[in-house]
Amino acid sequence: MKYLVFIFVLFASCTGAGESQIEKEQTPLTTQDSLKIENYVEKAYKSGLNYQKYLDSVLLIKPDSAYFWQQKAMPLYKARKYSVGKPFLKKAADLDPQNFLSYSAFMKCLFSKEYEESIEEFMDMKERFGDSYVMDHTYNFYIALDYLQLNRFDEAKAFLIKSKEQQLKDFPEDPPYEACHYMDWFYLGIAEMELNNYAEAVKMFDTSLLVYTNFADAMYYKAFCMKRLGKIDDAKILFEEAIKNKENTINEDQVFYEIYPYQVFHRLSSFSRQQPHTQ
Repeated sequence: MKYLVFIFVLFASCTGAGESQIEKEQTPLTTQDSLKIENYVEKAYKSGLNYQKYLDSVLLIKPDSAYFWQQKAMPLYKARKYSVGKPFLKKAADLDPQNFLSYSAFMKCLFSKEYEESIEEFMDMKERFGDSYVMDHTYNFYIALDYLQLNRFDEAKAFLIKSKEQQLKDFPEDPPYEACHYMDWFYLGIAEMELNNYAEAVKMFDTSLLVYTNFADAMYYKAFCMKRLGKIDDAKILFEEAIKNKENTINEDQVFYEIYPYQVFHRLSSFSRQQPHTQ
């Protein structure tokens, strides 16, 4: 009965004070329908290639479930079938924007690379529901990634600063280099580098490396900035260290499906196949 319990918990979780009006007006499930959904969900997660078929059966019974529309979209995005999955994710966001609009914006940032739409959706979330987090990071963090990918570096920096300030406020007991995620510090370094503020970029990469001490991508960009600052020998040594640590790249869950902005060390990169020079 664990799947039935899951279904009841799932729909009960949609009854919070902040839910959308559409979610409030959902038609309650009968016991028979709940049992059918339990059966289809169990089969979906065991079926592999027939996953979508069983999710369709669930949605015939419960077409107003934002969660199951999102579950239908997710494997399509992971398979890089963004155009196929997009209508399903939109359906989830339309049904329950408070819980799924930010997820849609996140997917457009890192998966389908629809940066302008991602910014619009995150700004909509901020206006309607306030600043928050999705997939371990602030909305402002992902907005900044969108702007980095649009070569709008001043705006990227501004939103990374907002993200930093948000986290410092939310986690006041932690030292700043830990309260603010090391990925924020890394991308602050990227923004400063793109703005030719190389000394400031080095500081940001150093702060990221305080937490993720063998973060090869941060080492690589720090080496680049050091070279621009005229520290040629130190930059060469650090570049070699980055190559030695190439397995220690961005370690977010999504790296199994997508390459992150400015990620140096990934399977498609020549740097990941490069060996350090021997003396």
